[in-house]
Amino acid sequence: MKKTLATPKANQYIQKADASYFAGRYQEAAEHAARARNLDPALPQPYYWLAFAHMAQHHDEQAYEWIAKGLAVAPDNPDLMTMRGRILNKMGRLQEAREQLETCVARHPQSLGGWANYAIVLRVLGLHAQALEASRKALALAPDNASVLANYANDLRDTGNAEEAVGTLRKAAGIEPENRSIRTNLLFLMLFGERTTAADLLAEAQGFARLLAARPIPGAARTPAPAAGGRIRLGILSNDLYRHACAYFLVPFLANLDRARFEVVLLGLHSYRDQITHKLELYSDRFVQLANKSDADIVQAVRDEHLDALIDLGGYTGTPPLQYMVHGLAPVQITWLGYPGSTGIPAIHHRVTDWIGDPAGFESHYTENLLRAPVFAAYQPLVHSPLQAYQPQYQVRETPALRNGFITFGSCNNLGKITARTLRLWSAVLARVPGSRLLVEAAELDKDSVREPLLARMARAGIDPQRVTCVPREGKNQYLTYHDIDIALDTSPVTGGTTTCDTLWMGVPLVTLAGPAFHTRVSAPFLHAVGLEGLICESEDDYVTMAAQLAADAGQLNALRLSLRHRFEKSAIFDAAGFTRWFEGQLTELVGQHRDVGHLQPRAQDGVFCAGAWHPMEHLVLTIGLLLEEGRHIELNSLLENMSAKWSKHWLIAFALGEMEQRIGNHERALELLMEAVNLRPYHLPLYRLLSARMEAGGHDKAPLAEILQQQFGLDLALIDSQGRPSTHEILGIQVLEKAA
Repeated sequence: MKKTLATPKANQYIQKADASYFAGRYQEAAEHAARARNLDPALPQPYYWLAFAHMAQHHDEQAYEWIAKGLAVAPDNPDLMTMRGRILNKMGRLQEAREQLETCVARHPQSLGGWANYAIVLRVLGLHAQALEASRKALALAPDNASVLANYANDLRDTGNAEEAVGTLRKAAGIEPENRSIRTNLLFLMLFGERTTAADLLAEAQGFARLLAARPIPGAARTPAPAAGGRIRLGILSNDLYRHACAYFLVPFLANLDRARFEVVLLGLHSYRDQITHKLELYSDRFVQLANKSDADIVQAVRDEHLDALIDLGGYTGTPPLQYMVHGLAPVQITWLGYPGSTGIPAIHHRVTDWIGDPAGFESHYTENLLRAPVFAAYQPLVHSPLQAYQPQYQVRETPALRNGFITFGSCNNLGKITARTLRLWSAVLARVPGSRLLVEAAELDKDSVREPLLARMARAGIDPQRVTCVPREGKNQYLTYHDIDIALDTSPVTGGTTTCDTLWMGVPLVTLAGPAFHTRVSAPFLHAVGLEGLICESEDDYVTMAAQLAADAGQLNALRLSLRHRFEKSAIFDAAGFTRWFEGQLTELVGQHRDVGHLQPRAQDGVFCAGAWHPMEHLVLTIGLLLEEGRHIELNSLLENMSAKWSKHWLIAFALGEMEQRIGNHERALELLMEAVNLRPYHLPLYRLLSARMEAGGHDKAPLAEILQQQFGLDLALIDSQGRPSTHEILGIQVLEKAA
């Protein structure tokens, strides 16, 4: 903050505000700044510190009011203009923030804060090329400023210059080696470097781990003892308990966890909440909000939960849970999902993985013991609205090459993953398959300022922009874009994860390049699980050859596409119950090394845990019948969605959805859902009786149904029809309950 001549007393309070702020005493800083303002209301500095201190306490509206008052006093002050831009950015008013900071740097081209914050806002807006230029302006003013270097590194990565980004961030870390934000960002950016090895990641992680462990936190010197007796208390510490990639794996895990043996405590490090946050709360026993607390308070709050085991779900991303877990907050500490590498922290004892992502010999890449599952996580599609999985727009369609007459390769990953190696691979594939096209879906591609730099990079890599279709990312189209892609091309070195599962579930085969470290192999376990090991390539030449071979025969490609959903839903990726049973076994054994858990027996009956209560299957079925009978469709939808968290596909859900459609007159749609129920429960004869009656009423050819009945049961359709249309009560009878799910 530039100094303006002040009275000695006012200046003294300004200096105290500065010192208090950087000591983390934000309210005290605001009080000192207020005293300085009272002494000299014409000074800009007190308004700056008042706004800064309130923003640090997440009082954004008050911060904005103070900065507005400051600008009324000093309308052309660059520091106040910059602060207003920062506050607007934090409030999500991005266009206003951009305009404010544009004005600031236009009037004050030597304003370091103006250029640095302008670059940040441009990056948030997805204007990566412009952000890079703004960061270069800031860097010219302060070439050895660690924060400026760190921002510049992010912009380099976002524009495909991963190797330079890593080098830039290493320089920043050398200037401020104890800056946690820079060090965690370095560990993340290293994943995008072609030359980064697992040994490099491990060495950097271990160095940062030593720094974290050396930070003094009151009460952090001992691992707390868990509560004696009772269920196993499992904590999950995360910065991402909202609509984030991890949710597609976390929701089905929580919904399937045996609550007779496990109690779940979710510990959130981020204040943002959405529909997924609410869903996660429903499937936890307790949700503890830790956002905006001090490090000491977070450590103490987690200790007070007396956990048996604690899972890190963020790794070195966002607000890293590892900076607290380094001090040992539970007897058993595990890392899972959040970061594709070693934590380097001795207090993190185990890492959940599998034999494909981390094959034999990879143990040396980690300080953790490797717990290898059949696949490292089980996935649920459409986790935010799971009932849509039964809707026709999400069903697999024929490969688009049959209607287009050419192959469309595609990618639906973040632009940051489109590295120089990725473009090199894609260019070679397009050259090998004449007439083919490339579809890229990513955020903001409807904006010239985002699309044109990408196409320019592609052109430099030998990809004709005329062969490229750019599709802006919209949440409602997350899966629908795959209807226009014949073959997905994975990114490298960082591969897809959740997007790979999206791709395969939608029936699109994906070619991946699997390297010598987990972050280069995240797609491989999913391809292995669906029996497509041949699409896991060990070299760039193999990647190009495999993509060309897939493209050579549209008929075979279509046959593969139409079989892939079935393969996926029969695989370990879709088996959330199986994955959770495996995880429960690991946790029980590990916690059993610290206290007696032999008295905890698995729950024998089936059902759903939701909102703190166990709902047996008998009650669920009776409730479905009652709600159908009374036409209470809103409540029924809510119940079915809660069930869908545990079962991505279940015959009861398909049947109930179909009955709702039947009751409102959508008979054809009802018939489709009834067929889905039959496919999910193929040996339940009452469903066949209802299907036959509905087909008869709709004038459909029943010959295929007659053939199925003869093959599966040795029964004649006439015999089935003679038993009459079954009632809903009969379909949901006790004989169903004994075999439910």
